[in-house]
Formats: sequence, C-alpha cells, structure tokens
Amino acid sequence: MKKPVTFSFVLLLTLLIAMPSIAGVDIDYTPNYKFKNLNTGILMSYVEMGKSSGIPVVLIHGATDSFISFSQVGAYLAAKGYRVYIPELRGHGNTSKPADGPYTNALFADDIEDWMKQVKIDQAHFVGHSLGSFVAQEMALSYPKRVLSLTLIGSSTKTLDNPVGDWLLNGDDEFPGLLGMDGEIPYEFLEEWTYSTNFDPQFVEYTYNHAERLPFHTWINVFSAFTFDNTARLSAITVPVLVIWGSEDDFFPIEDQIALVDSLISAEVRFIQKDGIGHNTHWEGIMGKEIAGDIDVFLNNGQNGNSQGGNNNNQGGNGNSQGGNNNNQGGNSQ
Repeated sequence: MKKPVTFSFVLLLTLLIAMPSIAGVDIDYTPNYKFKNLNTGILMSYVEMGKSSGIPVVLIHGATDSFISFSQVGAYLAAKGYRVYIPELRGHGNTSKPADGPYTNALFADDIEDWMKQVKIDQAHFVGHSLGSFVAQEMALSYPKRVLSLTLIGSSTKTLDNPVGDWLLNGDDEFPGLLGMDGEIPYEFLEEWTYSTNFDPQFVEYTYNHAERLPFHTWINVFSAFTFDNTARLSAITVPVLVIWGSEDDFFPIEDQIALVDSLISAEVRFIQKDGIGHNTHWEGIMGKEIAGDIDVFLNNGQNGNSQGGNNNNQGGNGNSQGGNNNNQGGNSQ
C-alpha cells in the first residue's frame, strides 16, 4: 500500500523555496491525447511532448495509474530536448479496458510493440515505474531491438510471493483484499492507495480521480497477474540499465534491489537510492524534476562505460546507494 512519507521541516522548507523553479516548466494535466487502434485488439491512448527531432523516450506508468503518473517527469524531459511518449496501458487512462484478463507483462509488451509500429518509433529509451518497469523489462526481453536503455523505478525481479501483492489480492483480518470485495473499491482504501506528497494539488486530485474511475476488473486483471519471476531471464538484457529506488519502498524493499542488480549480469547497471522516499519515487514532493535530471544524466553519460554490472562500484546522479555488492555514491541523497 502507498503509505505516507514523513518529511522533515528542512525538506518542507526546500519544497517551498523550490516552487518557483518548478512552476517554470509547463505541466499539462489535460493534454491532447492521441489514439491508435492496435492489432492486439485495443484502442491505446498516448501523449507526445517535446521536439519532434528529440531522442525518443517512452515512459510507462504503474498499476492503476495513467499519463498523470509521468506528467511532471515527462514535462521536464521534454524541456531538456527529448521526444517524450507516454502511452496508457490497457485497462488504464483512456485506453481500452477489456474485461478479459489477466493483464500479463507479455500482453502489455505486445500492445506497446504494436503501438511503436503504428507511431513509427523504431527504438526508444524506456522508463518504467512499478508495473511499468516490468513492462519495460519485457520489452527488453521480447523485443530487444526496440529498446535502447532501461530506467527501472520501484522495480524488482519478480512479483511472485510478494507480500504486498498477496495482501492486495487476499487481504487480512482487517482488509478483505480485492478478491473479497463486492466489485467496488472502498473510498478509504482509494485515499490511502493514491496518497501523495506531490507539491501540486492538481496532480494529487487527478491521480485520485483516475483510480476512482477505474473499473473493478482492471484491478483484478492487473494484480492477478502478479505471479511472475523474471530472475532467470534478466541475464538476457544487454542494454544499459538505471535502477532508481526509494528507501521507504514497502512494495519492493532493498532485498529486491540487490536481487535485481545482481540478476542483470549482462548489462551495465547504475543504481541510485533516494533516501526517505517511497514506492512512487518519481512523484513524491518535487522529485519529478530530480528524477528527470537523473534520467537525463544517465542517457547522456551513463552509457559510456562508467557504470558496470552487478558487482562493481557505481557512482551516479543524486543518490547514495548501498546494496549487495554494489556501493553507489552521489550528490544530494545521503
């Protein structure tokens, strides 16, 4: 569950001071959506931003999220000159929401690959959060020629036997779980699930409203597919990978990050930890701008041999990370 993050007075003061610079980038929560009828049987909605000649970056949101999830990161990347694409996964946003499920990573990846054909994107850098990170992994595994690099935010090697995923489906003594509900998500659960420390009240409002409008079968179709384990497959990924993780992530803790980095044995890996930040790392507080900066540094500098795979010393960005055999050091997160 998306639990509140406790921010210190100093961080709150930082948020207030930083507001004007954030306001300098135009963030549109109601963009002009585009649509493509896919051969996989759905109508996919997506948003484009940035100059048409920019390097293509595809941002893939997490479970029960939408374009809104990456609206701020996307705006900052577009301002840096990238051509940003934010597709909405089946069951989410303005994309078709078929009742048939489950929605597997392979199904999501097939959608994205066909969408890329129709939008005429040959290759792109992929950024994915949570569920979106697993779709990005699947793209690199099933359609490797499409993928230039991966940025995985709030990710893991697997969802099989994940305690939070199991709790969401099956519940406990105080929570019925999705399988125990009568087809409607309780208001109290939605409020906690969509809780956000994001600086912009509009972002918080749109995030909640989207989750509230989702059909119940989307929740079931997404989380009933959380039974996979990519651990043995990840060695096939050879493109550069940036892993970004918030130290307060209750969904995928540090043990998952160690396993993830150690499994990417054929890739150059950079790992950045954001201390005091939760699972939704890219939208807490003013993190959107910082995460966009980390991605920009990675895409410009992180693929030149400076960062190596699982057992090396990686330095990068604004994070200070230690996990397994990796010792990562960087600027602003201590």
